[in-house]
Amino acid sequence: MLRRGDSAQSANYVPEFGDIVHVDWSPAVGHEMIDPHYGRVVSATLFNTATGMVLAVPITSKAGKVSSFELPERAGRVNGVAVLSSVRALDYMTRAVAFEHAGQTQTAIDANKRIALFLPTV
Repeated sequence: MLRRGDSAQSANYVPEFGDIVHVDWSPAVGHEMIDPHYGRVVSATLFNTATGMVLAVPITSKAGKVSSFELPERAGRVNGVAVLSSVRALDYMTRAVAFEHAGQTQTAIDANKRIALFLPTV
């Protein structure tokens, strides 16, 4: 059973689709979020396992100030908005991505639907 703070290094944790994780987003440039924050995993668990990478969006308490592509987040100790315009690929081993909360799958699905709005299809 996963516990808050488990990471790939400490518990062989592989982030799963929809999980809320804690990660240090630094280094960053420009308008990217930096320092430790929560994030929502938006990539498939199979992708995460196969690549050692995870696609995640940061969560901030600054609703309406960072991006117009936001999704409310409330899970366990986390209360804020996911900044969907800041989706990032992260090496979850190197960044010591730590489990915080098993997120709602439907919220992650909603996040991906909104992210798809700014990804062109050909």
